[in-house]
Amino acid sequence: MSKRAGKAENNKKLFWRLHHWVGLYTGILIGALSLTGAVAVFIPEIDGWIVRQHYNALSSPSPTGGPQFSQSIDSLIHQHPDYSSLSISLPDHSGQVVHADVILRPEGGNLKRVDFFIDAGKDRIIGQRNHQNSLANYLRQMHVRLYEGYWGRQLVGIGGLALAVVAITGLLIYGNFMKKQLWPKLRKTRDMRIIMADWHKILGISALAFNVVIALTGAWLGLQPWLMRWLEIKTPNTFKAAIVMEPEADKAMYVNWNEILKTAKKEFPALQPRQLSSSTNGSGTVTVRGNIAGQIYERDINLLVLSKADYRPIFKYDVREQSLSHKFYFIQEALHFGDFGGLMLKALYALLGLTSGFLSISGFVIFLLRRQKKKKFHRTDAWKTTFVYSMAVLLFLIGIALISLFIGYSTASLVAGILINTLLIGLIGYALLRYLFRLFNRNHQPSA
Repeated sequence: MSKRAGKAENNKKLFWRLHHWVGLYTGILIGALSLTGAVAVFIPEIDGWIVRQHYNALSSPSPTGGPQFSQSIDSLIHQHPDYSSLSISLPDHSGQVVHADVILRPEGGNLKRVDFFIDAGKDRIIGQRNHQNSLANYLRQMHVRLYEGYWGRQLVGIGGLALAVVAITGLLIYGNFMKKQLWPKLRKTRDMRIIMADWHKILGISALAFNVVIALTGAWLGLQPWLMRWLEIKTPNTFKAAIVMEPEADKAMYVNWNEILKTAKKEFPALQPRQLSSSTNGSGTVTVRGNIAGQIYERDINLLVLSKADYRPIFKYDVREQSLSHKFYFIQEALHFGDFGGLMLKALYALLGLTSGFLSISGFVIFLLRRQKKKKFHRTDAWKTTFVYSMAVLLFLIGIALISLFIGYSTASLVAGILINTLLIGLIGYALLRYLFRLFNRNHQPSA
């Protein structure tokens, strides 16, 4: 064997080890993120359906053609003078309600985030819910940080890196194999290990580009706090208006919301307003956030800041006019969630996203079947083990969802944190003991 061929063979063995061990030790995490991500892309649609069906919150036709909510907002401010934040989400389609997201600070109590539903045609409050206990919040929090409040987001980022390593090493392992045929073929056999291996290759190659994009964007979004600190990257679009009055005076200022929308249309014609927020810190401003049609960027990243006193523009952020670094920063979440091409693109994202979960399961089955063949275990043991692990993940996801919806977000976060950290400590401990045990055996083998 030539030196070049030997080096290629050593590289292939290295890639195989990386693919094998990274996939094996992060398979559960990748599988959970695959499942939650496939559902999370539909969060706006799912939440809209729940608001209509469960809360029976619908908007009647507006006599002016635009959403009406000014009287309802004034009523909320009057009823809850202790509020610390107010944000208004406008409907995307006719029949949808206006959402008034209000953070309340009860005297002697904890902060409470309440989502009020406003009939956009008759300008009246027709319902409310605790935002933190909503299914929409559960889906996002579970996918983004696994409900682990301390460093769950970074753990998800590590999962993204692991998926990138598995996808790229898979390509490098099967690169030469793919040169011999246009596409991987299913071999005619009853050997389940071979069948699963063929499907593993077919779906891995088919979804390779998608998985790399999802992996890299997920790694960036998850590890963003660490990366920005280490690389000294500043967050774009962090305008802060000057404080010009006392917070109580700021909260007491009247806002003509129809005039705000008219001014936004005049000053920023391309902006599609989706969120309005009134300052409470003494800056005396109203912020209008929204999207620009045909742009692939994070939702509501374009904004216009207006003065509460005379509605004059104070600051404008149009992502189209920003530097490449800003555009790169704000394209990540849109690419990760497919939130730029309608329902068909989201359906494709969900379908391709589930392939990551299948690859985790099939890779684990292949590993177990290979071990069983060497140790002559019963064939069903691999399926039983895989079933137990899969059910454990599903029970965790469903259990945390039920706790969050019916008991509360904080309790769900506490339970999830205990389970995840216990599992993580056990996994790291197992890997370390396994390594030390093998090292001990290698150093104490009798010499030939």
